[in-house]
Amino acid sequence: MNFLIGISLFFMATMGAVTGTSVGVQAAQAQTLQKTLEKYSQMPSIQFEIKKTDEKVILGTTTESTGILKYQKSRLYISQNGSKKTELFYADKVLTLVEHPDTDFGDDGKRKVTVIKKNIPPLVTSLLNLFSNPKNFTKEFSVVSQSESEGVYVATLKPKSATIKNLSLKVNTSDLSLTEMSFVDDVDTKTTLSFSNLKTNKKMNRSEFQYKPSKTDEVLNQ
Repeated sequence: MNFLIGISLFFMATMGAVTGTSVGVQAAQAQTLQKTLEKYSQMPSIQFEIKKTDEKVILGTTTESTGILKYQKSRLYISQNGSKKTELFYADKVLTLVEHPDTDFGDDGKRKVTVIKKNIPPLVTSLLNLFSNPKNFTKEFSVVSQSESEGVYVATLKPKSATIKNLSLKVNTSDLSLTEMSFVDDVDTKTTLSFSNLKTNKKMNRSEFQYKPSKTDEVLNQ
């Protein structure tokens, strides 16, 4: 049985008597997610414009940034432009985070670079599987709820990783396009990524996913 359909039926069964119609709706909704994952896994390359919103409950603050996300062949690149620019490079199982200096303090600041070769953050792994491996992605989560209204499908998922409390996806059902991904981390910060202007089959060079060091970089290896 399809994994997502099986999960859906399990949750429905625990609620008591279920009509055949409601089971059918749940199964159809599960198929929406599965078909969306399969659609993206078949794309040779992916590029989105993104808007990132962080809501920090403890501090009562909200910050926003815009940027670009690129994916190709298990490689990932994300740039964000907020109060300062940050870049994330993932290639050859190495994650490199580059924090650019705040331009408000002049142009002579140094970039802070963190290189991670072990313990890759679960969110990065989830993004990689989201775009490339539906089977692995569904293994990472259990379906908490799913709904569909006015052409928008919403799935709320519970990750196995303790560093993320929950994750949700929004999909436009007319073309099975991913429009939003949000998650709440272990300190109750909610991060929302809104996706727009999808480009596929765009030729991408390997160098676009690789960090280019500078002599003035302050590098920390983890």
